[in-house]
Amino acid sequence: MRIKNLCKTYATKTGEKVHALKNVSFDLPSKGMVVILGKSGCGKSTLLNILGGLDRFDSGDVECFGKSLKSLSRKELDDYRNSCVGFVFQEYHLIPELDTTENIALPLQLQGETDTEEKVKSVLQQVGMVGFDKRKV
Repeated sequence: MRIKNLCKTYATKTGEKVHALKNVSFDLPSKGMVVILGKSGCGKSTLLNILGGLDRFDSGDVECFGKSLKSLSRKELDDYRNSCVGFVFQEYHLIPELDTTENIALPLQLQGETDTEEKVKSVLQQVGMVGFDKRKV
């Protein structure tokens, strides 16, 4: 992934412009782990939301596998999020009406996976939650 001169500006309630990202550029390796550190309000979440295709940027570019995110349609962005990026949200973003199994199975089903029951059992075992499969969040 390549990030080039990325800029994102927000307007406050008073109309003041806040530069969340200003000419941010870097390349991410094809594998491994990257850590983004910074003070509160420095643009970390804005950057991650843009890289994940959740937010649009004002200028610059984000390229993933040689394709610019700014050129992707809404459907293509959905496909990108579904197959190329993953998020672990601080607030979890689980669906309270669904039980644990259903919350784990939903993204698998959206990706067209089969045998989701076995995969859900495997995930529950990996995270030490066997027996919590029918619990509501």
